[in-house]
Amino acid sequence: MGGPSNAVPENDPPPTSHALPQPPMGFDNPIPTYPGSSGYNPFENPTGYPSDYGTHDLYLTAAEYHHLYPSFYPPVYTTGYPVQGYQYPPYQQPPPPQQQQQTQEILEKLDWVEHEANKTKKQHSSFMKGLASLLKGKKK
Repeated sequence: MGGPSNAVPENDPPPTSHALPQPPMGFDNPIPTYPGSSGYNPFENPTGYPSDYGTHDLYLTAAEYHHLYPSFYPPVYTTGYPVQGYQYPPYQQPPPPQQQQQTQEILEKLDWVEHEANKTKKQHSSFMKGLASLLKGKKK
C-alpha cells in the first residue's frame, strides 16, 4: 500500500530571481488618458442625457399622453379621502353687475351726505359771523 499519508516538505525550494516581474497581459496597450483640447467640441452633449432633458414638465407630458390615450380600465371610485398633491384654489368669478350697481348707489349717497354737510357748515359759519358782529356792536 504505500508510503506515509503526509508528504515531507522539500528542503530545496525553487531558486528566487531578483529581476522585475513580467508586466500583466495587455500592459503594452495602456488605457488612454484624457484627449487633448483639440478633440473638444463645445457643441457636443458630453453628459449623455437627451438634449431636452430637464426643459419640460414630465407631469404635463404624462397628462397630455393620458388625455390623448385614455385608459381602457374602468374609472376608479372615490374613497372619500382627500386627494393627495397640490390642491388648486377654486375659480372665483368676477362680481355680478348687481354688486356694481349697489356700489354706485352707495357712492351717490355719500356724495349727497357730503353736499349736505358742506351746506350745513356754511350756514353755521354765517350764523357765527353774525353772532360775532352782534357781540362786537354791544361792547361799543
